[in-house]
Amino acid sequence: MSLLIQTRYRLKKSPLAKSLILGVNDRLPLEVKDRLYRHLVDPYSEQEENNDVVFVHVPKTAGNSIFQALFGVPAHGHDPAERYRRFDAERFARYYKFGFVRHPLDRLVSAYAYLEKGGIGRYDRAFRDKYLRGVAGFDEFLRRLASRSRYRRRVMRWVHFRPQAEFLCDAQGQPLVDYIGRYENIDADYRRIAADLRISRVAPLAVVNATARRDFRDYYDSELTAIASRLYRRDFEIFGYTP
Repeated sequence: MSLLIQTRYRLKKSPLAKSLILGVNDRLPLEVKDRLYRHLVDPYSEQEENNDVVFVHVPKTAGNSIFQALFGVPAHGHDPAERYRRFDAERFARYYKFGFVRHPLDRLVSAYAYLEKGGIGRYDRAFRDKYLRGVAGFDEFLRRLASRSRYRRRVMRWVHFRPQAEFLCDAQGQPLVDYIGRYENIDADYRRIAADLRISRVAPLAVVNATARRDFRDYYDSELTAIASRLYRRDFEIFGYTP
């Protein structure tokens, strides 16, 4: 590990340092403190280290359900594969790496519905209060993304709205993981991963952090489909989905 990474690791392990960091963090703008927190956290969780595995948890792809079923605890953060590699390239090369993707239009509706209700943490609630309050529904949200460049840049940098390719692929669109499962084929792909990890007793998948809503296609007309398709063009191209 580099000196910077070792320093981050030691800071993260120190309760006093963590308290000081969080105190400073609370005074920073939302986007800055979210990035700062994520960069101070060791991406490799205890379960990943114990099982020689990297789980790239793309938000809103049933990641908590999958990780809980495999290892008995919720998933750890939403770090891109590239961050795991930068943090410790030797471990990254040696570990079995996997993640899941979801139809981009479905994932976008799921992320919006989840955050519009406040998510599960203070950063989620802060994001809602800053970017979703006063937005009269999903259709207005998409039209704002299409027409307001500054709003679009900030929203699309938020972890729940970032394209899935940014989590799982390099800058050229090549996968950085060994296996990419699909939300639409979750049971079979989950069992494939359990077999790859030589987990003989496979626990059933539970529903975690689900948001009640209609079928995702009910949220779109041709205009909104075109907007979302432009925002997630690389996801459609790389993962083979169609709008």
